[in-house]
Amino acid sequence: MERIGTITEDKGETAVVHLRRHLSCENCGRCGGILSAEDRRDHFVEVANPIRAAKGESVLIEIDDRRALFIAFLLYLVPLAGLLAGILLGLKLSALLGWEGYRELAAAGLGFLLMGLIFGAISLWDRRIKQSGRYRPVITALLQEEDLGPAE
Repeated sequence: MERIGTITEDKGETAVVHLRRHLSCENCGRCGGILSAEDRRDHFVEVANPIRAAKGESVLIEIDDRRALFIAFLLYLVPLAGLLAGILLGLKLSALLGWEGYRELAAAGLGFLLMGLIFGAISLWDRRIKQSGRYRPVITALLQEEDLGPAE
């Protein structure tokens, strides 16, 4: 996946890049409508800067598609699977313990507990992986004004 951005901060080996979001992102609703339309369009990303691009330069950024899909899978589907597994386990466990009046409550509680534990594990993994830089996007080229074209 390739994106175009402008460097806002040079940190030597890394840089903070201002990316303009795709038009498809504008109406997704993930932010819950809290942000104004202008705030939802832009975001900042820390990227590897092997070509030593400087502040203010327009750059091309790449991230491996397989790694991006793996991260999306990890952040969205694994916690959902944990929630469902916790609910099913809670139903079985409450039936075994004879909590007939509280089966649904026990199932929901165990589901949310398992999902929370998975989010905690993902958070720990995220801290460790940030230090390695393995999943960090990379600046691959400097762009000139004629390369930029209209915003996506």
